[in-house]
Amino acid sequence: MIEQIVLSNFLSFKNETIFDFTATMEKPRKGFEFMKWYEDINRKKILKFQFLFGNNATGKSNFIVALTALKDIICERKSSKTADDEKIPDSYFKLSADSIEKPSNITIIFHTADIRYTYFVSFCNNTIIKETLQKQVGTRKPVEIYVRTFNKEKDLTEVNFPSNTIKEEAQSVIRQYVIKNTSVISVYDEKNFESQDLKNVYSYFDSLAVFYKYDEISLPSMFINRKDKEALKQILLPLLSDLGSNIIDYETNTLNVKMSDVEASLFKQAMGEEEFNKQFPNGERKIQTIRFAHPADTPSKISWLNENEESNGTLNMIRLIIMLYDASKRNAPLGIDECSSGIHQQTFGRIIQFFLATSNAMQIFMSSQQVSIMEMDGFRRDTVKFFDKNRETGVTTCTRIDLRKYHKNQSIVNAYLNNSFGCLPHFPDMETWKAHLADYRKQMQSTDQ
Repeated sequence: MIEQIVLSNFLSFKNETIFDFTATMEKPRKGFEFMKWYEDINRKKILKFQFLFGNNATGKSNFIVALTALKDIICERKSSKTADDEKIPDSYFKLSADSIEKPSNITIIFHTADIRYTYFVSFCNNTIIKETLQKQVGTRKPVEIYVRTFNKEKDLTEVNFPSNTIKEEAQSVIRQYVIKNTSVISVYDEKNFESQDLKNVYSYFDSLAVFYKYDEISLPSMFINRKDKEALKQILLPLLSDLGSNIIDYETNTLNVKMSDVEASLFKQAMGEEEFNKQFPNGERKIQTIRFAHPADTPSKISWLNENEESNGTLNMIRLIIMLYDASKRNAPLGIDECSSGIHQQTFGRIIQFFLATSNAMQIFMSSQQVSIMEMDGFRRDTVKFFDKNRETGVTTCTRIDLRKYHKNQSIVNAYLNNSFGCLPHFPDMETWKAHLADYRKQMQSTDQ
């Protein structure tokens, strides 16, 4: 589980911004003690859910992007220093002269395999400037596993192993295959040498999942080709019933549809005939479908509805449940951008309650603008981060609720709507707004003439 992330000169996070995910001393609300909001790991109480609130373009999505960037750097080994599709994207803050083409820095402290790891990476211009990995077991003193630097004058990557926790044979492989845009850990997966620490870190980030615009995810693809289809069904159907849905069954299907001559011709021109025949044998493409069973007007009958006949809220509810289910089974982090779209407030709360009560070391980061989340039964206030952006500088800041300032019975939603956390839209006053509306009206009318 992730204990802390520190970003600097990364997208809109120009200044060093610390995201701490440890729980405060806040006690659970009476009657909701079953909601297990955090896990005790290595003497740290680490929160399982983090809700990221803020206006459009305040930096919520940039935090989710940081998780993606970490996974790509750690897990994707580059074999070329120059190929466009293998370059590390520049992420530095682009609105200030003192940060352009300077390194972006990410530090992450996380727990896996009963070990507390600290990983740091600094990168710019398709080059990892510096990369370090440290581990701490229990209360022992932290140990430096490796320090990797880039010698710009020699155009050479140098890797040192201060503690010799990695065997010399593995050290040799790492030095041989690490190039300027390749992380040390990414080499582990392809070269398959022995190093339990690198394996732990690689496996942890390889299991991290991030979803953008999750309501656009193909729902049939979330069901098909699963090894745990029946296990999922035994959870999903009763849970949907508890959430007020009358879906009593579902089934998926894969159809082979013959392409038209025109469609096949277009694909062949785009990818070549050999690749076309490989991907679309006999000129057929696969279409995955799902349909849901509902009770009919007699007890012995059911009616089947296709996916497009269900409401968007129902489909998004199912998507969210499956994403959380998978994260729970993997005990892995999950990032979801703009979550809870179309899902009823109370339904969303029950879904969160279910996974808090049944999961262990999963960790979810959700960006959202649905303030109703903060009114959820049993809501814990230290799970919220508020994002704001300075309109003049474009710099994102992030704050969490000061529990000494807000009594547990005070409405955090009201404080949020009163702009106490500084993350609401910046509107002109009403008189100025009225004057601007009149000007807009005149301009619209003049363009009609």
